[in-house]
Amino acid sequence: MNHTEPLVELIFDRLAADRVPDDTAEVVLAALTGEADLAAALAGAPTALEPQRTAADEPRERIWLSSVTVTGFRGVGPERTLAIEPGSGLTVVVGRNGSGKSSFAEAVELALTGDSARWADRNSVWRTGWRNLHAGDPCRIAVELRVDGVATPTQVVRSWPSEAELGDAEVAVTSAGGTYRDLAELGLARPLELYRPFLTAAELGRLTAGTQSQLFDAISAILGLEGITDADRRLMAAARPVDTAIKEVREQRGTLTATLAEVPDDRAQRAAALLAVNRPDLSALTGILDEPEEPTADEAVLLCRRLADMQVPDADEVTRLAGQLRDAAAEARRHHGGRSRASLRSAELLRLAVEYHDDRGDGSCPVCATGRLDGDWRSRAAASLAELRDRTLAAQAAASRLTALLQRAHYLIDDLDVPTGDADGVPVDDLHAAVTALRLAPGGPEELADHLTARYPAVFAAAETARAYAKELLRRRDTGWQTVAAELRAWIASAGTLPERERALARVKAARAWLKTTGAQLRNQRVAPFAEHSQRIWERLRQESNVELGAMTLAGANTRRRVVIPVSVDGTDNGTALGVMSQGEMHALGLATFLPRGCAPESPFRFVVVDDPVQSMDPAKVDGLARVLAELAEQRQVVVFTHDTRLPDALARLDLGRSRIIEVTRAERSVVTLRPGSDPVTRYLDDAHALARAEEIASEVRGPVVAELCRSAIEAACHRIVWRRRVARGVPHDDIEAAVVAASRRLTTTVALALFDDAGRGGDVLGYLGRRHGSRAVNAYKACKEGVHGAYLSGLPELVSDVRHLADALRTHAPAVPTPRDGAEVRS
Repeated sequence: MNHTEPLVELIFDRLAADRVPDDTAEVVLAALTGEADLAAALAGAPTALEPQRTAADEPRERIWLSSVTVTGFRGVGPERTLAIEPGSGLTVVVGRNGSGKSSFAEAVELALTGDSARWADRNSVWRTGWRNLHAGDPCRIAVELRVDGVATPTQVVRSWPSEAELGDAEVAVTSAGGTYRDLAELGLARPLELYRPFLTAAELGRLTAGTQSQLFDAISAILGLEGITDADRRLMAAARPVDTAIKEVREQRGTLTATLAEVPDDRAQRAAALLAVNRPDLSALTGILDEPEEPTADEAVLLCRRLADMQVPDADEVTRLAGQLRDAAAEARRHHGGRSRASLRSAELLRLAVEYHDDRGDGSCPVCATGRLDGDWRSRAAASLAELRDRTLAAQAAASRLTALLQRAHYLIDDLDVPTGDADGVPVDDLHAAVTALRLAPGGPEELADHLTARYPAVFAAAETARAYAKELLRRRDTGWQTVAAELRAWIASAGTLPERERALARVKAARAWLKTTGAQLRNQRVAPFAEHSQRIWERLRQESNVELGAMTLAGANTRRRVVIPVSVDGTDNGTALGVMSQGEMHALGLATFLPRGCAPESPFRFVVVDDPVQSMDPAKVDGLARVLAELAEQRQVVVFTHDTRLPDALARLDLGRSRIIEVTRAERSVVTLRPGSDPVTRYLDDAHALARAEEIASEVRGPVVAELCRSAIEAACHRIVWRRRVARGVPHDDIEAAVVAASRRLTTTVALALFDDAGRGGDVLGYLGRRHGSRAVNAYKACKEGVHGAYLSGLPELVSDVRHLADALRTHAPAVPTPRDGAEVRS
């Protein structure tokens, strides 16, 4: 899944290889680079074609998880730190439900992303229970990350003040480069979204039971082809209004044709005939509209048409103009002194005197020879000069505004376009008289304002009366041509742009068709390694399942996008996966599908956190999961949280390399303890050793309990031997489990099954142990089988030591493929 080649360059090469026409190629490239370029390309304007770099294009560091510290969060009260070696390897955190283990898993995700998939779609009660009940203040989570080649760790801290809500955390990110508000400033927000190095059982359930489009999006997002999806959306958005406009023009043509056909006018009939063809002659239609009215038309009709189109200013607009004119006249009069000749001369004289003082310095006034021009005079003169200038400027502004308003008023009066004509019955006399009176305007501004206020309302009222009469007369006499002619003219204007719009739409459709085909090819090329990885994981996980998965592909687009996972059951094609799978198989499918996403080569995160992956899995699938995780841990840092001890047991039993087990326990008041884990044999013997040395308890009381713990240790060692041997032979897990359960009724049959692969050879156990491992092993075996007595009763620690010797002997020296005794048959 090497996605290093920039997408635009990849598409450019594909366009050239496919010999795509230039006009289509330009639209494809413009759609990839942005809306502005696409609009320019469709409009025939130059394009920049400068795409933004996506997250997939950016070089990435290698980031490991170093530790997670939790205080007062979820099930963890006092501060506890889960330290993890930053590097490839497998860490399994084991604890019963309610131990607080998942609090660490959730803390990693919440610290890095600000949310948790486990809480998605949950009600408010779930989201409000995040603060620890016993020690919720302070509440803080901190994740330490290590970046290859950087000595200083990156730390992400989220802390909550008292009474703060979950979304009100204070966030601090520190790294070698400084302090940041969040990981987005380090360029990690998008990779966290794409590659999600977290996987929970709740998330797996939603992903496998979610919609096809959600599954499609989750997988396709990591392929580095989101630019194609974005380009297709831009093309769809660009095509939609163009396509709508084209359809509207075509639909309007049909409606307009039907309307024209019903109008009893020769022009309407000729226009309808022209519109009946698919590509009407727009010039001919325009010519019909431009034909002059018949010379025999009624004079009243002609005058009424002009009156109906007449436009006069609104009465309120003229009233406002009159008010502004009065205000401007008053303002000009108030500042008139600033424009008087005396004021202007005073200002000029002061200016010259100041310049004289600036040139000559202090001295007598050159005009009166009695006054003195010094610094004080200079200050007073400058202030007076500034005041005179301000008054002059204010006067000039008031005068200019008054002049502009006078011009507007005169233009309004002079530009009134009132139709003239003499037609019986048309009420235009009052209009003409009102306009004539209005044009006898006085010269002064206040008088003109009063004149407008007094005379214009009569003009407006007469105009409205004449216009209403004209429209009514035209309505009664019109055949319908005038109304439909206006609609026809508007349609012609729209139809004139139709060829250009159709060319643009054709270019967009061609670009989308090519992108659809090419995008599907690229997606499935890039998903192929991902699908192969998923198939490998499924083969490990499915174990004895009869469901076989084919190569995953991505199909469809937009609302029909889906993930195709071919399935066969017992070699017969069954079409779709989810319909034939058990809950455990669907869980395994989710792991097979989404573990490769978290481990994609392009991801900067070299760790993956998996919470509770063993749900609904039978023993065979747990073994498969152990193998999958161990294989991933060869290259990745895998951290698994589980309540199911079958996973660490499988890792040990299958001898899958070094893995670190951490046990989590939770005491009263949410005090959580983290300690290195051990295998069941060691745990039983450690507990037995501690009890054996508890001398404050009578040996008669301790003895039976120590013996029972030692017996459990021997049984656990034998069970591991049986499982490891028979799994290696390919024996079905159900058969192994049945054999172990059947032999567990007696210690003799359990040891015989481990030593000889035959529970029926219990009589050979003592002899074998004596020959191979000596009296210590024999005595320990008898004590576990028959109970503590004799020397062991007073030396319980020696019993534990001898049982440890026996367990080690069984684990180390048990024959891999036992040879049956003469004449005996190996039984399972």
